Amino acid sequence: MEIHRAVADVLLGASLRQVAADCRHELVVAAGLRPEQLTPQTFRDEVAAFMRVLARHLGERHGGDRRIGQALREWVAETDHYEAWDALLSGFLFEGREGLLRRGRLLFPGSLTAHWSES
Repeated sequence: MEIHRAVADVLLGASLRQVAADCRHELVVAAGLRPEQLTPQTFRDEVAAFMRVLARHLGERHGGDRRIGQALREWVAETDHYEAWDALLSGFLFEGREGLLRRGRLLFPGSLTAHWSES
């Protein structure tokens, strides 16, 4: 999956969970795997790496966009990838931010969260 297509999908309302599923599906098709050959681990690392890059891209290039903020809020409920948390807490203001800020600071070392502002 290309990063620009993933961004366009999110801007059109796709969740990051959907993007991750689409990314995995593309990898499965490209590898020519059949359903019976798949396990939950199939392409897990590759999809996780792509989603980290995507989260970083979304935070750096689309900070403040409500659609992106919503997608990242939903995604951090499912993942402990620092890149998603950092993109969300570095570039978006939203209701309930204080709770996520506290949780993020518990998940990640202070050196990684020091730049997250309180407001």
